[in-house]
Amino acid sequence: MTGKQLAGAPPKPSFRNVLSLPGHTTWYLAALLIRAPVVMAPLALVFVGYTAGSFALGGMLAAAHALGEAAGAPVIGRSFDTKPFVRQLRLSLGVEAAAFAVLALTASDAPVAVLLALTFIAGAAASGAPGGMRAQLSSTTPEHLRPAALGLESSLSQSVWAIAPPLASLLYAQFSAVGTLLVMAVFSAAPAFFAHRIPHAGQPQQASAPHGAPTSAGAVLKLAWPTALLSAGIMFLIGTADVLLPARLKDVGASPTLAGPVMTAFAIASVAAGLLYGSRRWPGSPRIQTLVLLLAAAAAFALPALTSSPWSFTAAFALGGLLYSPLMIIRNLALQERLTQSTWATGFSVLYAAAGLGYGAAGLMSAAILRTATAGTAFLICTLTTAVIGIIALLGERLHRPAP
Repeated sequence: MTGKQLAGAPPKPSFRNVLSLPGHTTWYLAALLIRAPVVMAPLALVFVGYTAGSFALGGMLAAAHALGEAAGAPVIGRSFDTKPFVRQLRLSLGVEAAAFAVLALTASDAPVAVLLALTFIAGAAASGAPGGMRAQLSSTTPEHLRPAALGLESSLSQSVWAIAPPLASLLYAQFSAVGTLLVMAVFSAAPAFFAHRIPHAGQPQQASAPHGAPTSAGAVLKLAWPTALLSAGIMFLIGTADVLLPARLKDVGASPTLAGPVMTAFAIASVAAGLLYGSRRWPGSPRIQTLVLLLAAAAAFALPALTSSPWSFTAAFALGGLLYSPLMIIRNLALQERLTQSTWATGFSVLYAAAGLGYGAAGLMSAAILRTATAGTAFLICTLTTAVIGIIALLGERLHRPAP
């Protein structure tokens, strides 16, 4: 380190500096291709089920894919920490692409059990890839640029969420469910061909892990459970919004189809917030930032329970989107501080699984409340639950600090 660097603060983070790092543009391209089929999968699998028999079958296929992700993420994520990155990425994406391709070719006549198995495999195979990719992004990015790099990643992820579902619908309308699955298989396989150009450590990080470092997904979870609980809480809030919004729109006399434009406002705001948060330093510790943002987000998503105008719903979801991306960035940075670099991929994959569980729990809880109460009441109960989860996670983080 030079005397000049010691004398002053690190340079201001910028996205240009991030993208100018060797191979980082390739990383973001690969991340886009890896994320797209995952986001397209729920809607595409519903179309597959409808083509093969019924929407109910489609729902079963979408659930099998989500369960595969939740079950596989910690295990596959650990593989990204202990095995060469390029080989593991190619294996994971290759299995996912093959599963989607076989599903496309057998969807019309295969037994339901086979279709469910294929979707489960597709979900599990590449479930550790996002965590493995994020670990390599962090390890190959200078520390002062990591918030900007993760902010850019968050915005990219939200952009995929805004674009991929309509793309799945368009492909289904033009080429059928089979065509949609084949395009998803191509997206999955493409990064495998240039995986060696994605910035990555030359050898598995586990080889240089310090004595006493966690060596399994369970050990990582024991160390990082407050951050995993926070991840589950954030996605519980998002799941609440997704499930309850159409019902609430119907309650106030509006069309449930307005949920699409409202969620688009959320996605656009999330993209902008990720870019804004990552472009500068913000006051307050990560814990204080998280507490303020999470409580504010819960309050924003409680607004649909207190108002009756679809325009106010749009404003509430846009505000929620502005708060969501910074929360996800802080969550990822907090995880890196709690774990050694040799377990980052495992840790990110544990967060991925926790987020899936939080999202699923929101759907179950929302559905149970709607049987006896209005959507407005359900919004209030679920957002209050989110606030409680967040406070418990932050208290746990404060009381359960790992040794340096």
